[in-house]
This record gives sequence, structure tokens and C-alpha cells, in this order.
Amino acid sequence: SRHDGGAGPSAAPALPGMAGMAGGQVPGLGDGVDMMANMSPEMMQAGMDMVANMDPAALADMAKMMGMDAGQASKLQDTMANMSKEDLAKWTGRAQTVARWTAKPLALYRKVSSLVPPTYLLAGLVALFALMVYGHQTDSF
Repeated sequence: SRHDGGAGPSAAPALPGMAGMAGGQVPGLGDGVDMMANMSPEMMQAGMDMVANMDPAALADMAKMMGMDAGQASKLQDTMANMSKEDLAKWTGRAQTVARWTAKPLALYRKVSSLVPPTYLLAGLVALFALMVYGHQTDSF
């Protein structure tokens, strides 16, 4: 059953690093990586349960803030609601591996972002994404 527990779309989620979203601020790439690297499996499960049980209107509002349309958010919610504990553990492990692998490049990105034009940084991030896709396809991590 879906419910929002009385929390509207502007209520602060109970996950670390997400408090800024309460004011309409969407976390940046670095915030997401830091948050993912520090989440326990229990915290990940709590986040999945929160999204799976969220009121559809609240989810649509949150999705809009993050640049998603309501249809994408609904599909994501259905996927999370039907995910087994084994799949959750597998994807949590993968996400945390990616977060650990990207920690040093992200620190470097933060350091040089004010010195280098964004176009060059984007090219580097595309290369990093390609590496992550390769790792996923070969099940390297």
C-alpha cells in the first residue's frame, strides 16, 4: 500500500545528505556519490521503501524537481516496490563500489572545476561513464 505518512513533497527525507532537498535543492553529483558511499544496506532499504510507498502526487513533485517526468517516476516506484532483497543487495553493492571508485576522480573534479572550462571536465566525465558501462557489461564490479 502506498502512503506518504503525512509527509508532503517538501518534507525532508530521513536519509543522510538529502536534507537540502527539503528546500527544493537537488543534490549535486558529489553529494550523491558521498551519500551513496556512506549508506548501509539498511539505510538503502529504508530509502527504497520510502520511494516505493510514497504518495504518487508527492513522487511526481519530487521527480519534477530532479528533471524526471511522472511516468518515469511511476516506473521507478514500481520497480523499487517489486525488488527482491537479493536484487537490492546486489545493486546496493554495485552502487557503493561505483561511489568508492569515483571518490578520487570526484575530489579531483572539485579541485579543478574552477580552473578548467566545463566542456573539458564534461569530456572527462563521459570517459569515466564509459569505464563504468564497461565494468557493468563485463560484471567487473
